[in-house]
Amino acid sequence: MKNKSIADKHTELFERLNQLNEQGRLYGFMKDMYNVLNTSHRPFTEKMYNATIKGLERPEFDEVAYVKQKADAKELIEKVNLVYNLVTECDKDKSTHYQASYSALPFVESVKEQVEKKYWLSPKQKAGLNKVYNRYRKQQKKMDK
Repeated sequence: MKNKSIADKHTELFERLNQLNEQGRLYGFMKDMYNVLNTSHRPFTEKMYNATIKGLERPEFDEVAYVKQKADAKELIEKVNLVYNLVTECDKDKSTHYQASYSALPFVESVKEQVEKKYWLSPKQKAGLNKVYNRYRKQQKKMDK
């Protein structure tokens, strides 16, 4: 099986990407690679092939791993919702300019959207979320006094 030609690899890869595209599960880099394979406007290099195969190993493209990740993410979703509610409560009386420029609300909304979509956060996003929680928890305590 290791002696398959590159064309065979591309055919199998294209079928998998096509299936994901029909399900509406392709985005970003993977969508770009699908378009390169689909349109043939530029050569699909071995490096592109390897990166696409590696990308398909991520849980959002593997049903079994995705279901497991979704189940494991309950705690993370609760934490994100807690922080979202805290930031919303603390910044609800602030101007829209403040909310857009200085508030952590756009960051928390972005993180919340990602967790609801992918059930995953990077370590830096988790650290940032913890910083936001600690900062807004202090603000909430001051507001309660």
